[in-house]
Parts: sequence; C-alpha cells; structure tokens
Amino acid sequence: MANKWLILPLLLISFFVVGCESNTETLPKIKADDLIIMDNLDEYMFRDDVQYVDLRNYEARFRTGFIYSFEIIPFFDYLDYRAFDRNDGYEFNPDQIISEMELERLFDRDKAIFLYADGCIRSGYLKDVLNHMGYERVFVLGGFFEYQGEYLVLGDGYYSIGDTFYNKYYDEDTGNTYYVYGTFDMGRKITDIRFDIIDEDNVSLRIANYDIFIDYNDQLTILEEFIIFDIVTMNELLISLSDTDESGYNNIPGFSWDIDEGIIELINGLKSY
Repeated sequence: MANKWLILPLLLISFFVVGCESNTETLPKIKADDLIIMDNLDEYMFRDDVQYVDLRNYEARFRTGFIYSFEIIPFFDYLDYRAFDRNDGYEFNPDQIISEMELERLFDRDKAIFLYADGCIRSGYLKDVLNHMGYERVFVLGGFFEYQGEYLVLGDGYYSIGDTFYNKYYDEDTGNTYYVYGTFDMGRKITDIRFDIIDEDNVSLRIANYDIFIDYNDQLTILEEFIIFDIVTMNELLISLSDTDESGYNNIPGFSWDIDEGIIELINGLKSY
C-alpha cells in the first residue's frame, strides 16, 4: 500500500515536468506578420519562444504597475546613448547604432520579441533598430495603460517588489553612475544580477572598446556569473565584496579588475533585502 502512495506523487511530478518542457511544442510558431497587441496578449503569454520586454524605467514600473513575466530592459537607462544615439529623436537612422554587440546580448534573435513602454514611441524605435539588424519577429504591443488582461500587477511605489531588486549610486569624484538590478529566489539568494556603469558623458563602460586596458563588459559579466554561481544573499555578497582576500572574490578565474567602491556602494544600499 505504501508503494502506491509513493508512485502517485511521482506520476504527478512527471506529468507537470512533461507539461512544462512542451510549452511551445503544440503551439503554432509566431510569424512576423501576426497581429499581437495588448488586446490579445494573454493568448501569447508564458511561451518559451518569446522574450517579453518592458522598456520603461524602474520608477515607472514600480509606481504604476507592470505586466507579469516581462523583464525590464530600460530604454533610457540601458539603451539610450549606449546601444544607440538617436540624437534625442525617434526617427531611426542606421548610423545611430553605437553597439550592435550590446543589442545582441540583450535581445534574443531566436525568439519573438514583445515590447511595451508607456506608449509606442520607444518600442517603435527599438523595433526599427532590431529590424535593421535582421531581427524579423519584433512586436510593438502598445502602451502599458492599454493592457487590461489577466497578468496586470498594480504598482506600489517601491523599488523592490517580489523577487526583483534595483539600485543606483552616483560617484561625485568620478562622475560615474552605477546601476544594478536582478532577481532573488524564495530564500533571498541572488539568481540573476546585472551591473552597469555610466560615465559623465552618459556612455556605458560596457560598450565595445570603451577602454583599451579593461574590457568592462567582459569583467562585469565574469563577476555577475560568479555571484550567481556563489549562491549568496545581498548581505553575504556585501561581505564578500568588502573583503575580497578573505572571500576569494579576488581570485575569480578570468577576473582581473579591482572591484571599485561604486559596486560596493550599490550592494550596500540593498543589504537589507
């Protein structure tokens, strides 16, 4: 009798695992000429072949709300003047692209890409950029306030909501602004993290060939991947970054950059999370 009760949970687990693995196998492929807007978005949610992108800054996302499952790639904080220089306008010209590598890193060519912001202007501009680079399935869903579907989450004004964190720090001595955002698991361990450093000319240090001596994109990527591998909370990460000799963070394979105070101050501002 006991064996029967053991078999039933295993069957249920197998059922759900198979269901998750076949998320898109039975669904028709999304085509470039499909009409996908806020009105029918719910029909296309939670697909493995879609990258869901919220282009608004964090302030807007947490103040007004968001659509569940969309990742944040802020247009103004992470793309503007770093991936492209649009000269303060929204009429795309190929000469405005600064770093195709940064765009390739952020946007998955193999997936359909769903975009939204407060309206359609930012999404439309980015669609033109990605289309020029050969991305064929990029969709402008509309403005956030047009969405009335099942997955609407109302904002509460905070910069940390659920499993997401965000912080920025301005260094008066260098003029650099440091950013960090990412996600936690249920145990508050960091499951995803991304840093960026913007200089006083509003240019990201992560763009290609910013510095002939340091590849900031490579070094920050190595640090980000190690933090995820280390499985730490924000408090534990602060301790590790504050004493790299003791924690071993000064001996990360391939990492040759000295972690500066800006990164430490970013994490110090989030240590209670």
